[in-house]
Amino acid sequence: MRKLPAFIILLIAISLGACTYQAEGDKGAIDITERVKGDNTLYGLACDGTNDSTLVFLPNSGGDPVSYDIIDATRNHQIFGSLAIGDWVGMMVDPHDKRKANLVVDLDELKGTWTFQVIPKVKPTPTMNAEEAEAAMTDSMKALYMVPREYGFTLKRHYQASPVGLIVKENSLDDNSPVAYPKVTVYTSWHIINGRLYLYKDTVDEQGKRIPQSQVGFDDGTFVYLGTDSMAALFGKKVMQYHRKANAIEANAKAQAAEKKVSSADTIKK
Repeated sequence: MRKLPAFIILLIAISLGACTYQAEGDKGAIDITERVKGDNTLYGLACDGTNDSTLVFLPNSGGDPVSYDIIDATRNHQIFGSLAIGDWVGMMVDPHDKRKANLVVDLDELKGTWTFQVIPKVKPTPTMNAEEAEAAMTDSMKALYMVPREYGFTLKRHYQASPVGLIVKENSLDDNSPVAYPKVTVYTSWHIINGRLYLYKDTVDEQGKRIPQSQVGFDDGTFVYLGTDSMAALFGKKVMQYHRKANAIEANAKAQAAEKKVSSADTIKK
């Protein structure tokens, strides 16, 4: 039988013992992060004993682990993530039953890089509309310009976020390209508020001026699904589907390579 490396055994022991240590030792707060105003989500750790019907929950506020009934939440597909022991989770408690959770999100599983695919649109020309211009493109032009890109965001610790899809322009001939990509939405922070995902946009405008906190834009969505490799959330009337990437560099590298290829072709034309 092959032995596990010592560092893996140590990590497992730490995860399994996290709730026990807090319950039997220091019962103070395990996370003193300031709450967002109006957020009623409870935050804490999933403890040993958690399963499809019960969440054993150690609250951030400290104290002993508490068991919550999640049978209905499971049936209603309101459990988002795997709820692995030791994971940081957010929970909405049933207002009519304080030992019952209506929704649970595995926040550790939520963290990471999430992307979706975008396709450029053909620009109209002085003599053709966009549809006519696309129909006039040769196969070689379509292969060169109609390259999908990965857009999205990375959700990090301490509620920090960063965009995926921003690329460095190889030259200044963008206006000469026959296609245009959607603008990348720049998110700089995130939160869970009452079980919903809030993505906050850049706090600096295009002129480099600081945007007042009260005017910072955001997108908020309702979770539809959260798994190891995929996530879906309803933003307005549109369900956005995301795939997990190993990191932002991987997705951005592909976008940068596509931009370099197009820029090289545009430069040769000149």
